[in-house]
Amino acid sequence: MEDQVFSDGIGQISILGGTVRLDFVVLSPTEKDAKGKPVAVFRQRMVMGIDGFMQSAAKIQEAAQAVLKLAQRPVEVQPAASEPPVTVPPSAAAVGPDPVVQKRPFP
Repeated sequence: MEDQVFSDGIGQISILGGTVRLDFVVLSPTEKDAKGKPVAVFRQRMVMGIDGFMQSAAKIQEAAQAVLKLAQRPVEVQPAASEPPVTVPPSAAAVGPDPVVQKRPFP
């Protein structure tokens, strides 16, 4: 398996000439802001051409639409064997520390 990089998000996007630079950030385990929340710190930069960036942006948009679609579907919670299944409305399923995530295999 190839190396993987974890990121909490994109901190900054810079366009210079024919390249797009995406700065990936992670939440620092040691640095905190004035409210005591972790600060986003630079982790790694990805540089790609404009065409590659535009194709990637389209793929990310597709994935975002799929995530939104999943969030709108009712989630079936598996109860104990003696109880019937419970359907949780999407608004309730999206709230809480441990949301139910449905995993799908890659095509």
